[in-house]
Amino acid sequence: MQPRAHRSSRASTERDVDETPQSVRAARAEYLHELLFRSGTPVFALLDAARDPGVVKLLETGDCPYTCLYAGHSGEIYKPYAPYLAQVAKGSRVLDTLLRKGWGQSVGYFIGSRSEPGELLTHLRKFLFVDLPGKERRAYFRFYDPRVMRAFLPTCSDEQLDDWLREHLEWFVIEAEEGAWARVFVRTTPERREAQGVSDRLVLTPIQLPVVPASQDEMAHAPDSRIAV
Repeated sequence: MQPRAHRSSRASTERDVDETPQSVRAARAEYLHELLFRSGTPVFALLDAARDPGVVKLLETGDCPYTCLYAGHSGEIYKPYAPYLAQVAKGSRVLDTLLRKGWGQSVGYFIGSRSEPGELLTHLRKFLFVDLPGKERRAYFRFYDPRVMRAFLPTCSDEQLDDWLREHLEWFVIEAEEGAWARVFVRTTPERREAQGVSDRLVLTPIQLPVVPASQDEMAHAPDSRIAV
């Protein structure tokens, strides 16, 4: 992965040159790594190769299992700029690269799921296309783009979120603009909703990421993916 400007043939977007100091990127990566695994939920990355041609090479030469969201022949045709689902392990090289070089570049985001990878993949593939009012053709829904998902989730109705979450998704950790903040969306339990008299399926916690390595005390008191459960 290369933190520099390029134009994607699929996304038709151009990234600005990333001028974030390496020390800041390292501090953010350390904090995010701790945050992702605090709940004990298996961690997956949704990645958009259209944003960075290095995504495919990273996955192919990396140390985590991954699958293209496009099935069959489509996955082969659009391989260089397709979306991917990867299960990332704590301390893996792929995860370290994503956090240090991909965070803030709109390359992807992270989700927590206890479902089997195949079941999660099948669930996510249902959302690749959407029907447009008054149109006969279906359109791609780029939910694997963090810019799309961080805007989409807060607008969803309870019914839409129920359809999205099902039994598969527990939380989302999505970069905010420029990567200085993380937006943590956490699924609420029916018991919590009943006790508090609320219907919200997700609770959003914005987290400002550190610019210097966080202390152990700061790590211990950081918001995490269990905050709303």
